[in-house]
Amino acid sequence: MAKTRRPLKPEEIQEFKKILLKKKDEIWEEIRKDLKSRVSEEYHSLINDVNDEEDLAQIDLQEEIILGVMEARKKELEAINQALWKIDHGEYGKCLECEDWICIERLKVRPWAVYCLECKQQLERLGKI
Repeated sequence: MAKTRRPLKPEEIQEFKKILLKKKDEIWEEIRKDLKSRVSEEYHSLINDVNDEEDLAQIDLQEEIILGVMEARKKELEAINQALWKIDHGEYGKCLECEDWICIERLKVRPWAVYCLECKQQLERLGKI
């Protein structure tokens, strides 16, 4: 089945904008929940009750996991903001590499995609992303 590579219709762009804004809100809500749990009494109690190296290692591991998740969310938010900027400036849906249209099927899966699937795969093989 051939992939559809064409400019998006205005109503499709608006639908993707809604999806992107919703995803952005969801990520911010997840971040708020994570930060709230990090500063909860239970977390402070865990820190105050450190008894040995093993407890300290467990806290360090927990913090590394949280920071890793936060970094991934930050990158996702940056990609979403970039897609929203492109929508506002009439550039949404074009591949950064080949400048052809990203197929709509890919955008439905990843509305903040900046590369068409072919360019993404090629860049990954070359180790550029």
